[in-house]
Amino acid sequence: MKYLLPTVAGCASVALVGTLAVTAPTAFAATSSPEVSKESLKVSEDGLKAPGARESSESTATAANQSATTNLPNIFKSETALAKAKAPDIVNAAASASATTGTAENVSAGLSSGPDEAESSEESTPSKSEQTPDEDEKSGDQKSEDAEKSEDAEGEGEKDSSEKSESKDDEDISGSVQQKTEDGVNIALISDVLDVPSNNPSLIGFTFSEAKSNIRIQVRVKHGSEWGSWDTLDQEQQEEAQNKGSEPMTVSNASGVQMRILGDSAPSDAELVLVDPKRDAGDAQAVAENAPVDLDQQGSESAEGADDASTDEATDAEATTAENVAATNGATVTNQNYVPGSSTVSTVAKKVSKPKIGSRSSWGAKAYKGSPDYASGIKQAVVHHTSGSNSYSAEDVPGIIRGIQAYHQQGRGWNDIGYNVVADKYGRLWQARGGDISKAVIGAHVSGHNTGTFGISVLGTYNSSAPPKKTRDAVASAIAWKFSINGISKATKSNLVGHRDLGQTDCPGDAFYAKLGEMRSTVNSVLKTGEQPGDKKDDDKSKDDDKKDDSKKDDDKSKDDDKKSDDKKDDDKKSEKSKTEIEKYAAKHKLGKAVGKEHSVKGHKGAKSQKFEKGVVYWSKKTGAYHLTGAIASAYKGDAIADLGLPTSQEKGGLEDGGVAQRFENGSFYWSKDTGAHYTSGTIMNYWGDKGTVKGHLGYPKSDVSYKDGRGEQLFEGARLVWAEGYGTTEFSPKGSIAGGVTDGNAPGDSTPPGDTPTDDDSPADSGEGTADDEDSKDDSKSDDKSKDDSKKDDDKSKDDSKKDDDKKKDEPTKAEKIAAQRASIIKEAKAHLGVKYVWGGTSPKSGWDCSGYTQYVYGKHGIDLPRTTSQQRYAGKEISIKDAKAGDLIWIPGHIGIISETKGQMYDAGSPRTNTTKRSYSWMLDRGAKVIRVVG
Repeated sequence: MKYLLPTVAGCASVALVGTLAVTAPTAFAATSSPEVSKESLKVSEDGLKAPGARESSESTATAANQSATTNLPNIFKSETALAKAKAPDIVNAAASASATTGTAENVSAGLSSGPDEAESSEESTPSKSEQTPDEDEKSGDQKSEDAEKSEDAEGEGEKDSSEKSESKDDEDISGSVQQKTEDGVNIALISDVLDVPSNNPSLIGFTFSEAKSNIRIQVRVKHGSEWGSWDTLDQEQQEEAQNKGSEPMTVSNASGVQMRILGDSAPSDAELVLVDPKRDAGDAQAVAENAPVDLDQQGSESAEGADDASTDEATDAEATTAENVAATNGATVTNQNYVPGSSTVSTVAKKVSKPKIGSRSSWGAKAYKGSPDYASGIKQAVVHHTSGSNSYSAEDVPGIIRGIQAYHQQGRGWNDIGYNVVADKYGRLWQARGGDISKAVIGAHVSGHNTGTFGISVLGTYNSSAPPKKTRDAVASAIAWKFSINGISKATKSNLVGHRDLGQTDCPGDAFYAKLGEMRSTVNSVLKTGEQPGDKKDDDKSKDDDKKDDSKKDDDKSKDDDKKSDDKKDDDKKSEKSKTEIEKYAAKHKLGKAVGKEHSVKGHKGAKSQKFEKGVVYWSKKTGAYHLTGAIASAYKGDAIADLGLPTSQEKGGLEDGGVAQRFENGSFYWSKDTGAHYTSGTIMNYWGDKGTVKGHLGYPKSDVSYKDGRGEQLFEGARLVWAEGYGTTEFSPKGSIAGGVTDGNAPGDSTPPGDTPTDDDSPADSGEGTADDEDSKDDSKSDDKSKDDSKKDDDKSKDDSKKDDDKKKDEPTKAEKIAAQRASIIKEAKAHLGVKYVWGGTSPKSGWDCSGYTQYVYGKHGIDLPRTTSQQRYAGKEISIKDAKAGDLIWIPGHIGIISETKGQMYDAGSPRTNTTKRSYSWMLDRGAKVIRVVG
């Protein structure tokens, strides 16, 4: 694996990975700067051979939900929205020079040949999709997609990897065939598998000069030994850019990344950029000093269900104001001393106080290149997401922002980071672009619409789940403040928009975009009063103090004796302040009286716990307070507390078969009536999540997960999962136990399966694309069963005086003859389906099959029920020596399986889309330490 650190930047998808060098910070005591690495991108032979490198291109529609632009007046629409004929379905580099509207060109379509909220706790979370495999973390669509991609344990190996050891047999494949995805799309460029930093997030992106054909930019991320799917990056266009390129994609908790460019030809000056923003000693302090925006429930209850109609229509006065502001935006003035409330902008809105926003120096910003430009005011707020991993911790945030700035400045040549303000999933706001934040700083976040707009972006990807409510409220508070000082009195669908409303992109993600109506209502609630909810609390306190003075009662006396006085509310407030965080939480959630004293949680510094009548509350400064009840509360003890940490969510019901789940710092508890309460975490939890969690074939956990000495194991309803360090996760029968080494049928192909080293010669697990020639073919028609038939004649007690009895005995086949007949029928069945197409996940000759689907079908036709995956079929019979192999036996390596044929050295198998179902040599499998499995006889 190669180690490279590049720079990337874009609206939403850069993988933070490399080394970045920028000018020294102005006021931040940072001891390290991001590292940026750039590498000329070509066609890497090693990259093409990596498992999954040629996985299907997943052609989908271009930019989703573009109809939203019809809600906008023409002055707010992008050129693309106004003239759809000019908007290509995919990135056309040749035309992109003129298409300056729409920052991100969604390139998810065209090259093929043929709602819940994500809650966040301030810590690293172990998931690779959106933290944990809880149902509220993924939408049904995303889960089904993940489940389809990982339904078979052998999938990655079977369909994607190229042959490594049979170069001679690959000579019949042209380079163009090798450089196509499995659905026939040309791979113009592909990188090596690149290492990424392990102790902090990183970013990845792509830059180029010109492209003569349509291209699609894709990145995939490796977690442990398992690859994720190929994700398409939007192309970002900005007036101040010195090149063309993608947005940056953030990567967290990863072990590797790979990039490929799909298209008829490679773009010129193609470079892969990786950014390693580093972790700095000042990051923790920056987070501690920047408190999350704390919006009260004021307006939020009604906002959740607010009808968008309430914000659809702007008054005539507002529309006129917006038009006037737009008219003045033609010219921009560098360092213009714009004063809010000047004659250029109507000041009809009440003034809203500025929310807490972390300074640029706090996250270690580099200097703006030149001087910031200002518009006379803002007419519109544009909401973005940055894409990439959501599994960042609070202390990762300053580094991620540094990485985005580094990619924008060094990777793309921009003056500064593109967004005006960045929000994180914890509800914190950070000033991003340089300049006076109270003025209309011209950003670089929506090409063609940067002047007179306020760009605010939330770190993360929000297609399947929206940012937490506290984050949406923080974004709304910043927009309300900016609207108030620019004379905008009401948020509407015209002036508070998503990035997709102004350009060809799905930013800010489907789930986040669906929450914009709620956010408009929140903004309007703040604008109506002219106060942030936090300000109202101070006003209420002031009113209480005035009332206390008017009562002319002695404060000390009222505290001790006069609880019925006018100061009762003040007393109650002070009493409330004296309560611990746990007591406040218990009262709010009506958990009843305390039945024990507050005590420290062993092994977790600063954490507290207390038992109440209706549950046990756990609290720490990092996680906040949450309570446990029922079976989960009873099971949360000993190793569970040590392994999982503290709870980070409430118990969630409504799962399959009436089950419930609850998330913790390092994993989750699941309960069902049949299995009881058990917890899971780490790599096994991630694997289970990819298989659909409780909705998949594995079902609920039946034991707690355990990890020891580089090995993990957990029993589920549908299988026993075993993980070995460096080799991945394998499914075994749920019955019995596993001891010793394990072999992984899901291994991605860059490591030697355990136990196979002596004969494997460190070859990777194979995809099923072995040598396709028959040069080793020799007829071996003599049956090896004959000697066994002869050896059993002594057991036949048919020699008697009756010839009739002798004839009857002869008519009845012996056991050996029955076995031989069954083997022959299996071979006949295998032959009958030569040519059936290879389809990953398929199980029938009509629709196609993969290697294990083929063997399962053939054996099943003759009364033998094989399990579904290669790893399971490997244990369906007994292992025998290759010299004892007979026609009808199975031959197996991690990730592939075939049926030994009647011809010496050959097998029947469904190898890949290139070979389909064929008869070919298995010598390449022997080179990889193949095992022969006898199921028949």
